[in-house]
Amino acid sequence: MEIGQLYQGLTFLAYATGIIVILVGVMLVKVLFDLSKLANNINDTTNIVKEELVPTLKNVNKSVEIVSGIIIKADEGVNKVKEFIAKSPLKILGKLSTMGGTIAKGFFGGLCAGMKIFGKKK
Repeated sequence: MEIGQLYQGLTFLAYATGIIVILVGVMLVKVLFDLSKLANNINDTTNIVKEELVPTLKNVNKSVEIVSGIIIKADEGVNKVKEFIAKSPLKILGKLSTMGGTIAKGFFGGLCAGMKIFGKKK
């Protein structure tokens, strides 16, 4: 009787193992199918991003070139204005106005001091 039970147990084990191997195989095929779909979706997404990114990068590059040109031209203009001011009479007039302000301040300070002195003697 023990040998019959042993055969019955081994037969059950063989069937259970076969069913489990079939289930694992089906799940493995499903996972591989899903991975294939995922890879295709990722490929499509990267193609779309590439198609959109290349023109965007070209536009950014052109914008940087334009801004760089504007900065260079503005720098040249500022340097020309600095040279013009350094060589023009405006620099001399600026120094004269500073000196004139100092002289006027001294004159009005002296006038006020004189008014105080004469104002106290009354």
